[in-house]
Amino acid sequence: MAAAATPEKQLAAGMKAMEEGDFKKAYSSFKKLVVEFPDNAECWFYKAECGNYASGMFGAKADVDEIIEAYKKAMELDPERADYYQAYGLFCISIQKYDEAEKAYCEAAEIDESLSSSLYSEFAIEYFNNVMAQYGEIMEDPKARAPYAKKALQYMLKALDLDAEEAKSLL
Repeated sequence: MAAAATPEKQLAAGMKAMEEGDFKKAYSSFKKLVVEFPDNAECWFYKAECGNYASGMFGAKADVDEIIEAYKKAMELDPERADYYQAYGLFCISIQKYDEAEKAYCEAAEIDESLSSSLYSEFAIEYFNNVMAQYGEIMEDPKARAPYAKKALQYMLKALDLDAEEAKSLL
Protein backbone atom coordinates (compact mmCIF):
# COMPACT_ATOMS: atom_id res chain seq x y z
CA MET A 1 0.00 0.00 0.00
CA ALA A 2 1.51 3.34 -1.05
CA ALA A 3 1.88 6.06 1.55
CA ALA A 4 -0.23 9.17 1.10
CA ALA A 5 1.59 12.12 -0.42
CA THR A 6 2.81 14.67 2.11
CA PRO A 7 3.77 18.27 1.51
CA GLU A 8 6.98 18.23 3.59
CA LYS A 9 9.41 18.04 0.68
CA GLN A 10 7.60 20.72 -1.34
CA LEU A 11 7.23 22.89 1.78
CA ALA A 12 10.98 22.61 2.32
CA ALA A 13 11.64 23.72 -1.27
CA GLY A 14 9.33 26.71 -0.87
CA MET A 15 10.97 27.58 2.44
CA LYS A 16 14.41 27.41 0.80
CA ALA A 17 13.27 29.89 -1.87
CA MET A 18 11.94 32.16 0.90
CA GLU A 19 15.23 31.99 2.81
CA GLU A 20 17.07 32.93 -0.38
CA GLY A 21 14.76 35.94 -0.76
CA ASP A 22 13.06 34.64 -3.90
CA PHE A 23 9.52 35.30 -2.70
CA LYS A 24 8.05 35.18 -6.21
CA LYS A 25 9.37 31.65 -6.73
CA ALA A 26 8.28 30.63 -3.21
CA TYR A 27 4.82 32.15 -3.73
CA SER A 28 4.45 30.19 -6.95
CA SER A 29 5.42 26.97 -5.09
CA PHE A 30 2.93 27.58 -2.30
CA LYS A 31 0.15 28.44 -4.76
CA LYS A 32 0.61 24.96 -6.24
CA LEU A 33 0.85 23.34 -2.80
CA VAL A 34 -2.52 24.67 -1.60
CA VAL A 35 -4.13 23.09 -4.66
CA GLU A 36 -2.41 19.77 -4.00
CA PHE A 37 -2.87 19.88 -0.19
CA PRO A 38 -5.95 22.07 0.42
CA ASP A 39 -6.33 20.90 4.04
CA ASN A 40 -2.78 21.75 5.11
CA ALA A 41 -2.73 24.95 7.18
CA GLU A 42 1.03 25.40 6.77
CA CYS A 43 0.74 25.47 2.98
CA TRP A 44 -1.91 28.20 3.22
CA PHE A 45 0.06 30.17 5.81
CA TYR A 46 3.24 30.20 3.75
CA LYS A 47 1.28 31.09 0.63
CA ALA A 48 -0.04 34.11 2.54
CA GLU A 49 3.37 35.04 3.96
CA CYS A 50 5.09 34.76 0.57
CA GLY A 51 2.30 36.68 -1.10
CA ASN A 52 2.73 39.37 1.52
CA TYR A 53 6.50 39.59 1.00
CA ALA A 54 6.30 39.19 -2.78
CA SER A 55 3.67 41.93 -3.09
CA GLY A 56 6.33 44.45 -2.13
CA MET A 57 8.60 43.31 -4.95
CA PHE A 58 8.56 44.86 -8.40
CA GLY A 59 6.47 42.90 -10.86
CA ALA A 60 5.05 40.48 -8.29
CA LYS A 61 1.49 39.38 -8.84
CA ALA A 62 0.17 38.84 -5.33
CA ASP A 63 -3.40 40.00 -4.91
CA VAL A 64 -4.35 41.44 -1.48
CA ASP A 65 -7.64 39.52 -1.44
CA GLU A 66 -5.81 36.30 -2.31
CA ILE A 67 -3.35 36.90 0.55
CA ILE A 68 -6.21 37.58 2.99
CA GLU A 69 -7.98 34.42 1.83
CA ALA A 70 -4.82 32.36 2.40
CA TYR A 71 -4.30 33.71 5.93
CA LYS A 72 -7.96 33.07 6.77
CA LYS A 73 -7.81 29.53 5.39
CA ALA A 74 -4.69 28.78 7.47
CA MET A 75 -6.41 30.12 10.61
CA GLU A 76 -9.56 28.13 9.85
CA LEU A 77 -7.58 24.90 9.37
CA ASP A 78 -5.41 25.41 12.47
CA PRO A 79 -7.21 27.82 14.81
CA GLU A 80 -4.79 27.23 17.69
CA ARG A 81 -1.79 28.86 15.99
CA ALA A 82 -1.44 32.31 17.57
CA ASP A 83 1.38 33.10 15.13
CA TYR A 84 -1.03 32.78 12.20
CA TYR A 85 -3.33 35.39 13.74
CA GLN A 86 -0.38 37.62 14.63
CA ALA A 87 1.01 37.49 11.07
CA TYR A 88 -2.44 38.18 9.64
CA GLY A 89 -2.87 41.12 12.01
CA LEU A 90 0.47 42.58 10.97
CA PHE A 91 -0.50 42.18 7.30
CA CYS A 92 -3.83 43.92 7.97
CA ILE A 93 -2.00 46.86 9.54
CA SER A 94 0.18 47.12 6.44
CA ILE A 95 -2.93 47.46 4.24
CA GLN A 96 -4.71 49.81 6.70
CA LYS A 97 -7.37 47.29 7.77
CA TYR A 98 -6.93 48.38 11.37
CA ASP A 99 -10.14 46.91 12.85
CA GLU A 100 -9.37 43.53 11.30
CA ALA A 101 -5.78 43.77 12.60
CA GLU A 102 -6.99 44.57 16.12
CA LYS A 103 -9.35 41.59 16.05
CA ALA A 104 -6.57 39.24 14.85
CA TYR A 105 -4.15 40.38 17.56
CA CYS A 106 -6.81 39.97 20.25
CA GLU A 107 -7.60 36.46 18.99
CA ALA A 108 -3.90 35.59 19.05
CA ALA A 109 -3.69 36.84 22.65
CA GLU A 110 -6.68 34.67 23.60
CA ILE A 111 -5.12 31.60 21.98
CA ASP A 112 -1.79 32.02 23.78
CA GLU A 113 -2.15 34.15 26.89
CA SER A 114 1.58 33.84 27.61
CA LEU A 115 2.16 36.04 24.54
CA SER A 116 -0.60 38.56 25.26
CA SER A 117 1.71 41.32 26.58
CA SER A 118 4.01 41.15 23.58
CA LEU A 119 1.07 40.88 21.15
CA TYR A 120 -0.74 43.88 22.63
CA SER A 121 2.40 46.01 22.63
CA GLU A 122 3.29 44.94 19.08
CA PHE A 123 -0.20 45.88 17.90
CA ALA A 124 0.01 49.27 19.63
CA ILE A 125 3.39 50.14 18.11
CA GLU A 126 2.79 48.78 14.60
CA TYR A 127 -0.68 50.34 14.45
CA PHE A 128 0.48 53.75 15.64
CA ASN A 129 3.58 53.77 13.40
CA ASN A 130 1.50 52.81 10.36
CA VAL A 131 -1.12 55.47 11.07
CA MET A 132 1.61 58.09 11.51
CA ALA A 133 3.22 57.05 8.23
CA GLN A 134 -0.10 56.97 6.35
CA TYR A 135 -1.41 60.29 7.53
CA GLY A 136 1.91 62.15 7.81
CA GLU A 137 1.60 65.86 8.52
CA ILE A 138 -2.01 65.55 9.66
CA MET A 139 -0.73 63.62 12.68
CA GLU A 140 1.36 66.56 13.83
CA ASP A 141 -1.90 68.04 15.15
CA PRO A 142 -2.55 66.51 18.62
CA LYS A 143 -6.35 66.60 18.05
CA ALA A 144 -6.07 64.63 14.80
CA ARG A 145 -3.66 62.18 16.41
CA ALA A 146 -5.72 61.71 19.61
CA PRO A 147 -8.01 58.80 18.61
CA TYR A 148 -5.10 56.80 17.19
CA ALA A 149 -2.81 57.58 20.10
CA LYS A 150 -5.60 56.66 22.52
CA LYS A 151 -6.10 53.23 20.93
CA ALA A 152 -2.34 52.59 20.88
CA LEU A 153 -2.03 53.68 24.51
CA GLN A 154 -4.94 51.45 25.55
CA TYR A 155 -3.10 48.44 24.11
CA MET A 156 0.18 49.45 25.76
CA LEU A 157 -1.66 49.62 29.09
CA LYS A 158 -3.18 46.18 28.40
CA ALA A 159 0.31 44.88 27.67
CA LEU A 160 1.49 46.19 31.04
CA ASP A 161 -1.70 45.04 32.78
CA LEU A 162 -2.38 48.59 34.01
CA ASP A 163 -5.63 50.50 34.01
CA ALA A 164 -5.82 54.19 33.07
CA GLU A 165 -6.08 55.40 36.69
CA GLU A 166 -3.01 53.47 37.81
CA ALA A 167 -1.07 54.75 34.80
CA LYS A 168 -2.08 58.33 35.61
CA SER A 169 -1.00 57.90 39.22
CA LEU A 170 2.38 56.61 38.08
CA LEU A 171 2.89 59.56 35.74
